Amino acid sequence: MRLRLLTTPILATALLFGTLACSKKDDPAATSVGTGSYKLDGTTITCQAKAYPSTSTSGGLTYNYLEIDLTTTPQPASGAETLKLFFLKQGGQPSSAYQLNDISLFTKGNTTSPYYFANDVTTLTTTNGSFSGTFSAKAINPVGGNAPGPYTAITAGVFTDARP
Repeated sequence: MRLRLLTTPILATALLFGTLACSKKDDPAATSVGTGSYKLDGTTITCQAKAYPSTSTSGGLTYNYLEIDLTTTPQPASGAETLKLFFLKQGGQPSSAYQLNDISLFTKGNTTSPYYFANDVTTLTTTNGSFSGTFSAKAINPVGGNAPGPYTAITAGVFTDARP
């Protein structure tokens, strides 16, 4: 009788540990953050890269949008800083059909009035759902503005493993 009473807690404990050992572990690849860097007027900026794909329909045509956010790390004391690359392609086309549509730099925590840049050279590749690429750009005048702002060029831009 004592043996039977002693066996029940031991089996329950073994079952509990067995369940814990088989629980799902987090997939490190799914939680990883892409990386990137670029030179803004010669100053190197390091960042984390994140992809935001979306789809919309206009005039009966489907379009795929891809936003790549390059968030400066560490964030400057003046406020959050993010460089956004906006890509566009017609639905049903391969990822290689993405074309860079816009580059905007948001500084000092400002989310509504970016500095705009015109694309010089861009590459974009897709591997297993992640995006990588290179870019460079020159500052342009904002709509209704006379001057492009305090920046003139982005060079040596690169991002790898940007995931949704």
